[in-house]
Amino acid sequence: MNALETRIAHLSDVHMLDIRPGRSRSNCSMRHRFLSFGRPLDGTQRGRKLAQALAAAWQVGAARVVVSGDLTEIGAQGEFESLAEVLHESPFSPERITLVPGNHDLYTSRDGWRQALEGPLSSFAPTSAREPGRVIECAGYNLFPVDVTFHQAVTRSAGLIQAEALSMLERRASDSALANKPLVIVQHHPPFVRKTRALHWLDGLIGAARLMALLERFRHLFVLHGHLHAVVNRVVGRGAARVLGATAVVEDSDHPRVRIFDAFDGRLEAAGLVMH
Repeated sequence: MNALETRIAHLSDVHMLDIRPGRSRSNCSMRHRFLSFGRPLDGTQRGRKLAQALAAAWQVGAARVVVSGDLTEIGAQGEFESLAEVLHESPFSPERITLVPGNHDLYTSRDGWRQALEGPLSSFAPTSAREPGRVIECAGYNLFPVDVTFHQAVTRSAGLIQAEALSMLERRASDSALANKPLVIVQHHPPFVRKTRALHWLDGLIGAARLMALLERFRHLFVLHGHLHAVVNRVVGRGAARVLGATAVVEDSDHPRVRIFDAFDGRLEAAGLVMH
């Protein structure tokens, strides 16, 4: 097996705006201004940042790209359409791209993600987060994309991993046929329990404790997440780092930052942070 066949590029937190003609900054809502506080409301710039990150991933030989949520700013239809346009123009074919939603992607509608997968993102639906329990078989590893979103006000940014998804994950992790390769969970929120109950309600992942228990039980489980806009390398138990977070594409400068992972010998290992 060629080593590059197992290489994963991990991107996150694109926060795409509508970049279609006529959708200028003046058309952005108060929700956009609240959520984008401190960041320019420049859709063209955000699209360019994503395109640069995808090009960097291609240049280092990634076989697959995973984008771990907050794909859009408020989950508006035009934002998903603009996202799809940039993805389709990238060097990666749709079957080599895995998408999961983040809390921002359901701020407009509780059905926003489903509608996006049935509409502008339909080409990416077979390899992205849909029904719980789907496993995407790849060279050297398996992906388990999870939707941890629910519709909430823009003043809250929590996630929720459903009991059904956790049960399916436990079943998949217990399957001996899948145990010889890393089983890589892709979701938006990290599986951490926040320090206080109030903070966990506001910004944490409901169900995180049960997910962490599964990570401690099954050493071939890994998590790729976003939400924190930072590189995360969290060791689980006495083993290697298995909870792994990425920086935010929306916060990139002229040089994209792309986390690269290689899968081999039953492990997923960081191969660096590419900055081109």
